Amino acid sequence: MVKKKSLIVPVRDQIFNKIRNAVLSNDYQPGEIIPIDRIAREYGVSSTPIREAFIRLESAGLLTLIPNRGAMVVEVTQKDILNIWEMRKLIEPYAAKTTAQYDIEADICKLENDVRTLLENNFERDLYIATDENVHMLFFKHIDNDLMLETIEKINNISLRMRYQAENFSKRNEAIMREVCTEHLQILDCLRSKDVQCIERAIYTHLENGELRTLRSRAVDRPIQ
Repeated sequence: MVKKKSLIVPVRDQIFNKIRNAVLSNDYQPGEIIPIDRIAREYGVSSTPIREAFIRLESAGLLTLIPNRGAMVVEVTQKDILNIWEMRKLIEPYAAKTTAQYDIEADICKLENDVRTLLENNFERDLYIATDENVHMLFFKHIDNDLMLETIEKINNISLRMRYQAENFSKRNEAIMREVCTEHLQILDCLRSKDVQCIERAIYTHLENGELRTLRSRAVDRPIQ
């Protein structure tokens, strides 16, 4: 009889995922300090796996380590906002057009199902976060460029924080989340068609809309062109 592989997630990975999601969804606010001893009590573990998770989160651009205390959630500045959206509009359409040339039909079907589930079930937060991230990471599935992948991971971490703060997961923002999901379906349809102009247009429009939603929510004026 073949033994099934263990599906137990290491504690350091559990902590990494928990804090990452909390930072991305703004449960931990910019500038907030996350003490190591508090997280250790929550998990009933030593400080070692927590430090390991904090180091990974610092590398991802989410935390700044504070010696002998813990870590602080990184602030997001106005310049960060403008720089992030500029970079995403340069990188994501290119990556998606490259990946679309491969067989990604199974990925598209899975994501379409997840997006439609959100539209039908009032936007359960964890699924919304995961689906949003998975749609955008699909663009990079067949990108074999470590520097680009490392760059987009940091970009996405900051971008997701800004967007989830803008959307705020409240009833009054359900229309915004519905708009995001509709744009995702349009992008997935373009990826299925493998039409590079359709892909580029759909993603660029989606990112432009995301930037505007973020700027409006933070009352940040766009620079004069």
